[in-house]
Amino acid sequence: MDKFLTANSQAKLRQEILESGGNEVFCLGHTDAEQVVVELEILARGNREAVPAILQACRPGDVIIHNHPSGRLKPSAPDLVIAGNLGSLGVGFYIVNNKVSKVYRVVEAFKPAQNKTVDYEQVTALLGAEGKVCQNLPGFEDRPEQLRMAFAVTEALNRHSIALVEAGTGTGKSLAYLVPAILWTLANRERLVVSTNTINLQEQLIRKDLPFLQRATGLEFRVELVKGRSNYLCKRRLESAAAEPGLFDNEHVSELKALREWAEQTDDGSREDLSFLPHGTLWDEVCCEADQCSRSQCPYFNSCFFHQARRRAARADILVVNHALLLADLSLRQQTDNYSALAVLPPFSRLVIDEAHHLEEVATRYFSTQVTRFAFARTLNRLRHPRKPQHGLLPRLLVQLGQSLDDSQDALYRDLHERIEALISQRQELLDRSVVELEQTGMDLAKALGTDIRAGEEIRQRLIPTFIEKPAWHKTEGMLRGLARSTSEFGNELQELLKTLRKLPDDAAEATRSLCTDLAGISLRLQGTADQMQAFVANTPASCAWFEITKGRIGRGEGIITRLCTAPLVVAPLLRETLIERMQTVIMTSATLTVGGRFDYLRQRVGLDDMEAGRLSELLLASPFDFEKQALLAIPTDIPEPGQPGYAEAVRDLTEQALLVADGRSFVLFTAYSLLRRIHSELSPGLSARGYQVLRQGEATRHDLLQRFSQDPTSILFATDSFWEGVDVPGRSLEQVIIARLPFRVPTEPVLEARAEAITKAGGDPFMDYTVPQAVIRFRQGFGRLIRHRTDRGVVLILDSRVVRRGYGRLFLHSLPNVPISTLPQSELIKAIKAFFNDPEET
Repeated sequence: MDKFLTANSQAKLRQEILESGGNEVFCLGHTDAEQVVVELEILARGNREAVPAILQACRPGDVIIHNHPSGRLKPSAPDLVIAGNLGSLGVGFYIVNNKVSKVYRVVEAFKPAQNKTVDYEQVTALLGAEGKVCQNLPGFEDRPEQLRMAFAVTEALNRHSIALVEAGTGTGKSLAYLVPAILWTLANRERLVVSTNTINLQEQLIRKDLPFLQRATGLEFRVELVKGRSNYLCKRRLESAAAEPGLFDNEHVSELKALREWAEQTDDGSREDLSFLPHGTLWDEVCCEADQCSRSQCPYFNSCFFHQARRRAARADILVVNHALLLADLSLRQQTDNYSALAVLPPFSRLVIDEAHHLEEVATRYFSTQVTRFAFARTLNRLRHPRKPQHGLLPRLLVQLGQSLDDSQDALYRDLHERIEALISQRQELLDRSVVELEQTGMDLAKALGTDIRAGEEIRQRLIPTFIEKPAWHKTEGMLRGLARSTSEFGNELQELLKTLRKLPDDAAEATRSLCTDLAGISLRLQGTADQMQAFVANTPASCAWFEITKGRIGRGEGIITRLCTAPLVVAPLLRETLIERMQTVIMTSATLTVGGRFDYLRQRVGLDDMEAGRLSELLLASPFDFEKQALLAIPTDIPEPGQPGYAEAVRDLTEQALLVADGRSFVLFTAYSLLRRIHSELSPGLSARGYQVLRQGEATRHDLLQRFSQDPTSILFATDSFWEGVDVPGRSLEQVIIARLPFRVPTEPVLEARAEAITKAGGDPFMDYTVPQAVIRFRQGFGRLIRHRTDRGVVLILDSRVVRRGYGRLFLHSLPNVPISTLPQSELIKAIKAFFNDPEET
């Protein structure tokens, strides 16, 4: 057997067959260079109807393994049909006995096929001036930059290399990478993953670009949008929730009933398919979670919404994901050293990262941790309801055991009853202790800083050497380590209970299986919380640790909220190990990857420094728009700098004048809500009285605000954060973007502060090497909101004179397209803006 399956693969297959009760299972085996199965993926149990899906999940070089419970390995007629279909795909087919001691190789494993290259002529035939895209896309404009980008992507796929491509606004970058990606995946029967940061871009790809390419090119390829587990309803957890409706408040019971009715009708099973938005507390109880999934042992495995989606993903040629899901997949592969089998995503080695300028930020957020009293409460309250002690996993387990164990097993029942009652008591003790000690931590640390804890204000402090030398920290450290140990020990007690429950008679084991799955997940979460607390107090050089303290609402009252936080100091090594060094091809693209026309900052932050010669290529493509005629960059020279007396008043007055000159049609972008609220409150009454529709971020959803803005040509939108990018308002609805100040992030944010110190220690300049490049990329995104089409015109007004007064300002300006710049005193600048709008030729 060792010639065909590794020992680990044999053991896993043997265990799956055992857990399926000795019934049929179908597995997908991934082979190494010697055609030995090294990884196994369980696809179906006892269900030949799943075979068509299994066939589509395979890739050349794979092996399908199927057991015959009878022990007779001779292939049946249906087996031979399957084998024929698999052989035509370059996939092997093995039959084994239940002990996995014998194998019948119906179709031998194939050597993986050699990659085929994509010709530039194929790309041109689709994307060129006379290509199929041109013929089928109304209003198509010939874009040489788009074809150049498509050729660069083609080269990276053919050469198994990494490409950085900055494609200016209007290039048509999504089609530029999708066309060669589709041609590659069809030629090589190898899936490719496209990762984005925003839902907007995901929807554009799934609903617009990819369906258009399917129609226009006539190529047959499968596409799947892959969502995270928690987006899907879990049928098992829904059944458990329905069995105990008392867990929920009265207003949620009707939603639970609606969810059950929806579950009977939906094919998709994802939250986006719902006609209503369920309350977060309810959805958390019924959604799919990795640590509460028994996979092939679940009675709903074959009809599971999540696993059905993953099977569709395994059949797809192009997968569309978000950056967080991509990082979850890469993180799991790193932990398990598995790069050839299913993790969060099916195995892949070709990757396009769009909106790649967000990669470091998303990776930092993904690998960050936070522990609060709420984390303890969410986990422990699942064991027993805080207000309804008869509800929860442990009380339900007691009831189930009482019903499942007969009188002959009375001794076993009494032993389990005693242990579960003890766990219920320990659960309450741990919950009370977590509340008291985390509150005490907040009070002690605030006192050590000489600061009062107030509602609406937040105390934030990094664990730096001068602070951790304080006596208050030594006391806190000991208390937190003790709480972490107790949390871990309680999780271990749950694991010991689960070991005993595995010895139950078959009927009782089956009756408690679902509860055991949930308890195992709770145990893992408790261990995770303990590990996060230990990481916080360890404060290693590779991470940044800090705490946040505030006073806020807790239930119906108010209390102290303490957050224990960590984040990686740098993510470049993680990205290099899990992504750069593991992928055959990576294309990183965005409209804003460079700073001052160079990719240095991005390369350094995401692990691309010191790449071997020929492995990395760079391409910077200017926007096809004529910014010299279409835009004006206006900067007042006599405005106070941010933070100086009179700055806010000058922003208010200049903003009002510019809005009137443009007749509305403007975004006013801020970096802080405080200034946004002040300027909006002072200008809104007067502007509204003049007939303008004045909108403010936060008063409606982002989608609703954009829709209202686009439909009313008098609109003015005061916004921050998410409106700096990912917003597309072409035409006359948006003719002016006002940027209140350069988008530097707050330098006292703990992660930024720690990274700045690390750069200084390494001999660098944190301001010019890190802070300024971050702000330049954000600034370019804000500038890019204005011109979205060849016929657009407008003004970008920057109310921050540092861009012309300070040396680093040149880096901001040199990072923009070739746009005319007007730097004048305020009164003359307003005249120049008015002249631009009145006479298109006069700038």
